[in-house]
Amino acid sequence: MFTYQPSTNKITILLFLLVITASSSVKGQLTITFPFDGAVFQRNTSNTATISIAGSYTGGVERVEARLIAVAGGTGVGWTSIDTAPAAGIYKGTLNGVTGGWYTLEVRSILFNNVVSTATLSRVGVGEVFVIAGQSNVQGIENHGHKASVDANARIKYVDWLLPCPDGTCQNVDPPFPQISTLNSTDQAVHIAPNGITSWAWGELGDVLLSRFNVPVLFFNAAASGSSIGNWSRSADGLPAAHPHIGIQYANNPNFPYHYLRKALNFYASLFGIRAVLWHQGESDSIKNRNEDPNDNTSAAEYRDSLNHVISRSRSHSDKAQLPWVVAKGSYWGPPIGGGTDAEVISGQELVIDTPNKIFAGPNTDNIQLPRVDGVHLENVSGGIQGISEMASGWNTMLDNTFFSAATPYAAAIPPALTLGCSGSTYSVTAPAGAYTYFWVSGNNDISTAFSNAQIITPGAGTYRVYLKDNFGNIILSQSVTVPGGGPTSPSLTVSASPVVAGQSVTLYAQGCMGSVSWSTGQSGYSISQTPTQTTTYSATCSIGSCASVAANIQVSTCPATATLSSPYVSGQTLIIKASNTLIGVNAIRAGANITYDAKNSVTLQPGFLAEKGSIFTAVAGVGCSN
Repeated sequence: MFTYQPSTNKITILLFLLVITASSSVKGQLTITFPFDGAVFQRNTSNTATISIAGSYTGGVERVEARLIAVAGGTGVGWTSIDTAPAAGIYKGTLNGVTGGWYTLEVRSILFNNVVSTATLSRVGVGEVFVIAGQSNVQGIENHGHKASVDANARIKYVDWLLPCPDGTCQNVDPPFPQISTLNSTDQAVHIAPNGITSWAWGELGDVLLSRFNVPVLFFNAAASGSSIGNWSRSADGLPAAHPHIGIQYANNPNFPYHYLRKALNFYASLFGIRAVLWHQGESDSIKNRNEDPNDNTSAAEYRDSLNHVISRSRSHSDKAQLPWVVAKGSYWGPPIGGGTDAEVISGQELVIDTPNKIFAGPNTDNIQLPRVDGVHLENVSGGIQGISEMASGWNTMLDNTFFSAATPYAAAIPPALTLGCSGSTYSVTAPAGAYTYFWVSGNNDISTAFSNAQIITPGAGTYRVYLKDNFGNIILSQSVTVPGGGPTSPSLTVSASPVVAGQSVTLYAQGCMGSVSWSTGQSGYSISQTPTQTTTYSATCSIGSCASVAANIQVSTCPATATLSSPYVSGQTLIIKASNTLIGVNAIRAGANITYDAKNSVTLQPGFLAEKGSIFTAVAGVGCSN
């Protein structure tokens, strides 16, 4: 750099090389609305699963990428494109072949190969999902010394929700939006959805499975206290059946107790997948077999047929024809009410086992903790027998490697893809067509709050999801979609260089548009190339559906290769004169003028050039108007 400033005027000559780096200056927001924090998706027999990922964004996005960072177990997945054509603020995609483990999920939006925004989901896993069914020795009992998971990485999970039964009448309601919790508390108020009480044996079982496979475990509990096999088989068809101990209709609703299981399969197993149903029931039938009415007894054949009916209905109602079941042997009800074990019940349970039909043998609990403190329920006695813990160990023994090889699981359903449209200034959100019943909700509200059952809604500004229920009753939960409060936002336009030499190619960029960009040239996209031969103004709009923003404009100036400047510049003028090769000055810069000559190769001041006192003149060589 050389600077010369005589006393009568001011001349500055700068010689340098300027490097320009383009980057995104219009930031957008990015959110992950599927999956949910703490979710565990059922792995297949090859120890992998597909994780669906979806969410919303603002601003311009050309693609969305995701990666998984292994936290405990598993194999990390590097940055992978999951959506190369996101549209109208919605993205969706999958990461395939994710190995069993516990991960942090990161998602980032990309525009012009620059990261616009990132979002993180703290934990998501690929592992095991079980649904428990039967009666109270697997449902759980308060204050029986149960233990909880002690995993430091919080990988044993459940959803804390109890199906409502006001005044003893259980409701035919669908579960709420799932809030995933960790089964690491012995609090009496823990409820493993839809009907479990306390952590019972399941925190312990989760931990031992974790020690074997190093994958997270998610439990749901559909067991029902005091239920007989007849209650289960009859309620599977909506037929009334009396509670075996108190004589009135079970749960005051002929759909129960089976409805607990159906809700777990239709909702939770649909969302997360499932390995198997863990069944333990028989104590109530043992008592029935000792009553005064021989016609009310449960024979081995009746137990077999009734449980097979429940299994068959669970498979048909969930559209999982080979849903694995694991059937425990349990009948013990000791003094003072019962007389111990029941051979008919145990025989009936044994008759159900059919490994080729995916019905596997579970633990025998009739030999655990005899006698029992209250006659029937297992208990971890302080300083004594740990009955609940022994049952957890028994389940672990029977869920051996042979079981995991033979029990073919069911994967989680792929969430439905939503689209955001606009016509006549009214936004619409569309769900996939099909044999569905639609339940649209605001935010993460429950299905019971649905405000529309249409496939297409035209809501006001806000965030919405849809629950899709198929003909089997299976529920698929969508990502969230955010409907803007106004029309599409005009894009922010930039250009790779201006001014440029006439006939030189430039790139025009549009940012800040979450819809599609249309240019005055007839082209579309977030960037286009142009070769202006003269100074030209370009415009672009942002569209969602048929709704378009106000046009944004940008001017691209052209300049000559070489120019000779002979006209004077007068007071008050502030100008930058550019050329792609050479500027030759033979003119006068009058007092009060602020003039810059900027040429790529040289600025030549020939005789006749004059910069008067009081003027500011700058000559720059090395930049000019070249792009």
